[in-house]
Amino acid sequence: MLLRRILSLLLLVMLGVSSHAATRWVTEREGAPVRWQAWGPAAFERAKKENRPIFLFIGSASSYEHYRMHREVFLNGEIAEYLNAYFVPIVLDRIEYPEVARAYESILPATAVFLLTPSLEPFAGAAFVKPDELNRLLVINANRWTSEKDAVIAEAHANVEKTRALGEKKSSGDTGLEMVEPVIDAIRARLTASRTVDPMVTPFLIRHAARTHNEVLTVFTSEQLLELAASLRRDHLGGGFHRSADALEKMLPDQARLANAYLEASQIVRNPELTYIARTTLDYVLRDLRFPDRSPFEAFQDAHSVVPGQGPVFVNGAFYLWDIGEVTQLVGRDDAGKIARLFDLREAERKRPMLSDAGRLHELHDELATPLAKMLEVRQKRPAPFREATVIAGWNGLTISALARGAVLWNEPKYLDAATAAASYVTTKMWNPATKTLKRTDGGVEALGEDYALLIQGLLDLFDSSYDPKWLELAIALQQRQDALFWDASAARYTIGTSLPPALRGLLVERDDEVPSINGVSVMNLLRLAMLTGNATWRARPELIFQSFAGRLRNSGYELAQLAASYETSLFAPRIFVVTGDMRRQETRDMLAALHAKWEPMRAIVFLPVKGAARERVVRVLPFTGALQPDPERTIAYVCADGKCMPTTIAP
Repeated sequence: MLLRRILSLLLLVMLGVSSHAATRWVTEREGAPVRWQAWGPAAFERAKKENRPIFLFIGSASSYEHYRMHREVFLNGEIAEYLNAYFVPIVLDRIEYPEVARAYESILPATAVFLLTPSLEPFAGAAFVKPDELNRLLVINANRWTSEKDAVIAEAHANVEKTRALGEKKSSGDTGLEMVEPVIDAIRARLTASRTVDPMVTPFLIRHAARTHNEVLTVFTSEQLLELAASLRRDHLGGGFHRSADALEKMLPDQARLANAYLEASQIVRNPELTYIARTTLDYVLRDLRFPDRSPFEAFQDAHSVVPGQGPVFVNGAFYLWDIGEVTQLVGRDDAGKIARLFDLREAERKRPMLSDAGRLHELHDELATPLAKMLEVRQKRPAPFREATVIAGWNGLTISALARGAVLWNEPKYLDAATAAASYVTTKMWNPATKTLKRTDGGVEALGEDYALLIQGLLDLFDSSYDPKWLELAIALQQRQDALFWDASAARYTIGTSLPPALRGLLVERDDEVPSINGVSVMNLLRLAMLTGNATWRARPELIFQSFAGRLRNSGYELAQLAASYETSLFAPRIFVVTGDMRRQETRDMLAALHAKWEPMRAIVFLPVKGAARERVVRVLPFTGALQPDPERTIAYVCADGKCMPTTIAP
């Protein structure tokens, strides 16, 4: 395995690609013909000083299309010479600067390369293009810059102002149930058009169904998740989800939010297939997206891997392909026949395994579990798709959340250990308590508001699962810092926090996209923190945010499904369950397990030791628990609501 990895890395160097972020895999290639500069002040200053337009490439090392662009276009000597002579070539890593990428893509959608004025306003762009197409684009616009510069600058400025007029606006209004009803209508419309529901809306559907006691909607949501699990978007052999049926990259936040969706649904409908999908998604993350030192999680796994050809070459999706001959040789004719029918595999045709319908998901983990495990073992010895060795604070927070929830629901120590290790890394290596600063990446880029929100969510879930009050203390500290940095009192909402240059400010529209929106996640965090701490500001702030977004929720709530889910959550009465006893007693463990087994949207679970330093730590963070008297001989559960705590019985 080590030799295979070394050979693969050597091949990457020869090909001019590394397993690091887009900035590095484009700029660090020794002898690269394009003289790239990284996004930043030095490149901007050069463009102004030399009065040249900027050629901006927004890249991601995970994208096969971006890799092809590098190989087929940017290594072209003629294009490189022209770029170096007439433009300032800049590469921007969309993982490090997602807000900048979103801003430019809001001006020119479906674009990967942008031509900018020195003031960073775009006047032309293109998607993934062939060398002759890009060459034509460069020549035309270099001539335009020379002959009609003022017109080009005016055109670029008009592009930005037109988009800014469509940017995020305060659309406040009264809150009420009618605010989220249009989200259901939007989901129906999406179903009519595409026959599938984006998993980003499932938290809303689950909470809306629970509040309205709509069992039909509950069943519908679980069926939609099962349909997704049977599609080509899922890796049926190794677990985890691709970005789409055709884009085979596996992004860390996709795994985390999908695992959370399946986990929640499995708690409600008790469907073993939902549990299986959630667990195998988390198992994939532990196996293939965890750093060798087994602490934080890497950002993504590429789509392409090395295969032999006319010399070693990268092929999109090669890692996942099978033909029935390979399978027969590996598991025998009988099992191979069953697998061929299950996955529609054929002779002399290498393809990705696919399921005909969701009703066959159970075959993956019952009668065919053994031969499929053998196939996975062999597949893992193939040259694997490369992984991005960057730690994203928010993405790790989302993953910590999923692992912590799964650990306590299934009594799975490996998930809790992994969540704890990742949280320890991010809060010690990327959070500086002295300066109260969080890094977005382990490479040093400052965190965005969404990184704070997602990490806080992860720490709250880890506290709920591990009962260690230090995670709650850190969540409180991070929330206080998020408030200081990103709360916009005039707009009554959190801003994403950004390194956008002045020319691009005001372009972004908040929506649930790669990750849940900052205000959607923050509202949920505030509801939970207010419930635990009684903080009056945190208790009042969700209503202000709902009012701020009321118009958008009514008119385009599908884009803010996480905020709609948070509103549904706010309609449930909050309850804190405090279990005090000895964790060595089976009675205590059973009581805690029974609490976690039942899904409840606005609930916190606190374990209060009978005595000692551990008890004092909990009481210090949550002073109300100091009044709850323990009994050394038995375990007692309290339910706390409206400032009062009463003993309660927990049914198994």
